[in-house]
Amino acid sequence: MQSAVEKLRKYRDENYRSHDEIIELWTHVLSNRNLSSLGDEKWLILEQIFKSALHCSKQSIARQCFEQLEKKFKTASRRVTTLNGMYFESIGEFERAEEIYSTLLEDNETDAIVRKRQISLLKEQNQIREAISQLNSYLELYQADQEAWSELCDLYLSEHDYTKAAFCAEELLLINPHNHLNHERYASIRYSQGDYEKARTYYFSTLKINPTNIRSLYGIILTSTNLALKTLGTNSKIQNSNENNQSFNEQIQWAREQIIQKYIETTPDLLPIVESAIQSLTL
Repeated sequence: MQSAVEKLRKYRDENYRSHDEIIELWTHVLSNRNLSSLGDEKWLILEQIFKSALHCSKQSIARQCFEQLEKKFKTASRRVTTLNGMYFESIGEFERAEEIYSTLLEDNETDAIVRKRQISLLKEQNQIREAISQLNSYLELYQADQEAWSELCDLYLSEHDYTKAAFCAEELLLINPHNHLNHERYASIRYSQGDYEKARTYYFSTLKINPTNIRSLYGIILTSTNLALKTLGTNSKIQNSNENNQSFNEQIQWAREQIIQKYIETTPDLLPIVESAIQSLTL
């Protein structure tokens, strides 16, 4: 049991979302053991299992964990009451979940966790515009919430509102400039807007942080190819055009070599498909 508990601690401490593995540990090791020896950590583990069970659509496991938490803390715990709302979300009883969240907010309207659950509820019901409105209101209070900015960015992208999505991505870059995924997302949004120069810049900044980011290597190929085509279509001086195209071609070749090398090291069987795909992207 100790090994299983240590793994759960690692997932919890490092914010891993290995839900399937967590459910496996519960099913095959922990569910038949007495967790009382763990002291108060027992309740953290039950909460962790509960959330993973919902993610994996294992409602029976979630309910089993929740009943133990409810028996211990009863209705006095906002945290346990919130978990109950999450359970009703998972089984499609949205009105009941909303009733729980609204009641909790009557006591504390600034409860960040409950407000985010309400937004999640709107998203599950495909009320995207209302979810966007609620997220904007939330971010007026919690401006440094990276998860909220990321979610708002995704919602704007689902509505094809690239300008507002780019604004959200910029906020994420300001909050955490060392996260390569923030750079990659911003680059991809700029590419969708047709701003190939800025997109290329941020694909390169992604690779400075994480040289193994394959999507950014493909991004270099796509942006450099589009910039080369754009240069050919302008009336700029021939010498400048040739110099620019040589630079773009060098970047395309460099990115191609990086991608090929990574597939040689990992999955060489896919090389013919990868080379064909790269060829179709270039001039």
